[in-house]
Amino acid sequence: MKKITITTLFFAALATVFAAQPASAQVSVNISIGGFYDELEPYGRWVDCRYGECWVPARVSRHWQPYTNGEWVYTEYGWTWVSYDPWGDHPYHYGTWVWTRQWGWAWVPGTVWAPAWVTWSYNDNYVGWAPLPPSLAFGVSGYSGRAIRMEPTQYVFVPTNRFVGTNVSSVRIAPERSATIFQQTTPVTRFSVSGGIVRNNAIPVDRIQRAAGMQIPTRSIRDAKTAPQPVTETIRGGGRQVSIVAPPTVVREAITSRPQGRGRGETFRGSTGGPTGAPTGGNERINRGRATGRVYQPPAAAPAAPPAPQPAPETYRGRPATSNQPGNRGRGHRRPEAGPQAAPQQAPQPQAAPPQQPPPPAVQANPNQPQPVQERGRGKPEKQGKGEKGKKEKKPDQP
Repeated sequence: MKKITITTLFFAALATVFAAQPASAQVSVNISIGGFYDELEPYGRWVDCRYGECWVPARVSRHWQPYTNGEWVYTEYGWTWVSYDPWGDHPYHYGTWVWTRQWGWAWVPGTVWAPAWVTWSYNDNYVGWAPLPPSLAFGVSGYSGRAIRMEPTQYVFVPTNRFVGTNVSSVRIAPERSATIFQQTTPVTRFSVSGGIVRNNAIPVDRIQRAAGMQIPTRSIRDAKTAPQPVTETIRGGGRQVSIVAPPTVVREAITSRPQGRGRGETFRGSTGGPTGAPTGGNERINRGRATGRVYQPPAAAPAAPPAPQPAPETYRGRPATSNQPGNRGRGHRRPEAGPQAAPQQAPQPQAAPPQQPPPPAVQANPNQPQPVQERGRGKPEKQGKGEKGKKEKKPDQP
């Protein structure tokens, strides 16, 4: 009985320990470049952009932008982005996004956590934001310098009274108006580091509450499906600086060390979509296999029929061997070319000889009329017999 009681208490204590695990364990992942590669590879393509290895999402709308499919919440760490994208939240809390002409929006990996890596521009009517550039680095106490201004087409604007707790994609101002609204708002870039954690407090929460006419609650970071991580210090320029992206060499080594990242040779082509007014190139919806995540390649078109062979130009081979024979001199005869032989001609049939006509009656010669001397050509007349030279022919008597 005693053994049964001890066994029961042991299992009860064990169940209590497992039940006491915090909810943040549900969002814990391998915070490393290799872990991000494994997590994001099924949802897009890793490409080589001007910042090193970057990740380009697939199966997104033509004019998709980061920080649009989700909502903003205010947590103990400031303004925090909650993503509705199928690949999760990590590309919005680590690294940053950059617009490239060739690939469109691409994510540059990093290992420093933040509620959101964005710069702001706002007034009482509108609130806008855009991803920070990959070149940004700040001190261990945070950043509170000059506002970082991005291209107006890269900002996403919403009405101030719809800024919190609403899916941004349903309340976003038309992208064509971003440049106009940007001129009416005030840019600001500020975040602090407290307790080793980056905090995003660039826009005072009471300012948004007054403009929106509503109370904004402070929610737990667990509701944002992310877990804060301490700042990693890196050395840059001889000082203690924190970079929001990882060095390109580190990213490349981490990707090539993965089994599926070795010998990558495929190239993902973006579309002509992107922010309104931005250069051509961008992210596009493409077909993907659900099981493997590989990009579906449409069947190649049938190859075009080769052009009909053209007869080769005739090459001069010199004078034919028979051209100098006596029968062909000066006649321009050429050796007959090979070709289809004509059908043999039939020999002509012999025709019957016409009936012979009786010879005309002989004409009786006049004995009194002299006979003309026959000539044998156009030469000299035949010589008379010997001894008769010089004799004149005797004229016959006239009748």
